Amino acid sequence: MIEIDSVLHMLKTIFNVDSGLSEAAAINIYRRSAQSSGKLEALLEELGYALSDPSVSWKALLANSDYEVFDAETEEQAKAYARRVLWEPLQGLK
Repeated sequence: MIEIDSVLHMLKTIFNVDSGLSEAAAINIYRRSAQSSGKLEALLEELGYALSDPSVSWKALLANSDYEVFDAETEEQAKAYARRVLWEPLQGLK
């Protein structure tokens, strides 16, 4: 099992509803941050792992006692949201 610290950091700091950012603004900041931080490859690796491992609960990653990004009703809904806002925006970046 690999650590997903970069993913957690992005969720807590950029996508947290307490930040007050719109989804589009959060995605733009996320893309710029991933690209400029030098951690794009690590972030993609973490996301690939977390999205493919059935033991990872995206529902818990997106809404918990520390922060809330998206309160999904099901794991499938949470995973689809994660793909849309975390995985897809990074595709094609170098």
